[in-house]
Amino acid sequence: MTSLERIMCTLTGEPTDCMPFTMLLSLYGASLIKCKTSEYYRSPQMWFEGQEAVVEHFNPDILISPFSFPLEAEAFGSELIFLDKYAPNVRKPMITKLSQTNLLVEPDFDTSDAIQFFLQGISNLSRKYKHTHAIGSPIHAPTDLPALLMGMEMWIDTLLFHPQETDRIMRITSDHFVKMGNEFLNRGATFLVVPVNFTTPMIITEKIFSNLIPYLTEAFSRINGPIVIHNGGAKILGFADRFAKLPNVIAIVLEPTEKFEEARSITNHNIVLMGNFDGPDFVNMSEEKAISKCVKILDNRKHDPHFIFATSNADIPYQTPVQTIKAVVNTIRNYK
Repeated sequence: MTSLERIMCTLTGEPTDCMPFTMLLSLYGASLIKCKTSEYYRSPQMWFEGQEAVVEHFNPDILISPFSFPLEAEAFGSELIFLDKYAPNVRKPMITKLSQTNLLVEPDFDTSDAIQFFLQGISNLSRKYKHTHAIGSPIHAPTDLPALLMGMEMWIDTLLFHPQETDRIMRITSDHFVKMGNEFLNRGATFLVVPVNFTTPMIITEKIFSNLIPYLTEAFSRINGPIVIHNGGAKILGFADRFAKLPNVIAIVLEPTEKFEEARSITNHNIVLMGNFDGPDFVNMSEEKAISKCVKILDNRKHDPHFIFATSNADIPYQTPVQTIKAVVNTIRNYK
C-alpha cells in the first residue's frame, strides 16, 4: 500500500496496512541538507532538496508543500527577519495604522518572489511524489492573515469597531485565499491545510467568531478540493463543531492538550482527526519519552478508522536529533 492509498483509505474509513502519519518537517529539511534558513526559504530548489531528504529519512504519508506564513505576509508588503536555524518571521507588518488598510491589495502572483516560492515548491514536490504520497499545502485562513498584516490587536479592534474596513479586508484576503488555494490544488496538492491560530476560542469571542463564519463559509465554498483545519498552535475544540461543518472540510488537527474523545463527540464520526503530538517540543524529548507519547496516542486511537498521527503546532525544530524523529516513525510503522 502506498502512502497515498493509506491516506485515501483513512478518509473513507477503510482498513490500512499500518497507521498513517505525517509530521511538519518543512523547516527540518534545511537541517537535513545543512542549508542556511535564509537561503532555504528563498530557493524553491533548496527547499525541495530538503523535502527529498525528509522522504529519504522518514517517508511520511503526507508531505507538506512550502510552509511559511510570514512569506505570505511579505507578498502583501510586510517586512521579514531571518534568524539562523529558524523559519522567517514578520519584523514589520504591512499595516501600522488603520488608515493604511486602503493600501491593501492582492499580491501579483507573477511578480511576487514569495508567491513564486510557494508555487514552484508545490510544483516540484508534486512532480516527483503526487502518485505515491498525499500532499498537504498550508495556506493562511482568510480570517487569520490580517493578524499578520496589521498585528493581532489592530485586527481585533477592526473586527469590533470598524465593520466597513473589516468587510473590505476580508474580501481581499478571501479572494487571495481562493486564488492561491486553488492554484495549489491545480499544481498537485491533495488538500489544503488551513491553520486558524487567530480564529480560536483562545483569541476571539463567540460573537466575533459568529461574524467571521460567513466569510469562511463563502471562501471555503470556492475551493476546488478538500480542506484540513489545523490548530496553528492554539486550542480549537471550542469552535471545532462549526469548523467541521464548513464546506470541503475533511479533517481537524488538534492541539496537544486537547482530547480526541471530546473532538469525536462534537464532530461527525467521518471527520478525520489528527494531531496531539507537540512538534516544537520534539527537540526536548529523549527517544524514550517521544516513543512513550507516541504509543499513548496510538493506543488511544487504535480503533478509530478516521485517524492520522500528526504533529501539532509549528515546525519540528532545526536542532532536533534525527534519531528521536526516527524512533517515533519506527514506532508508528511497527505498531499493531
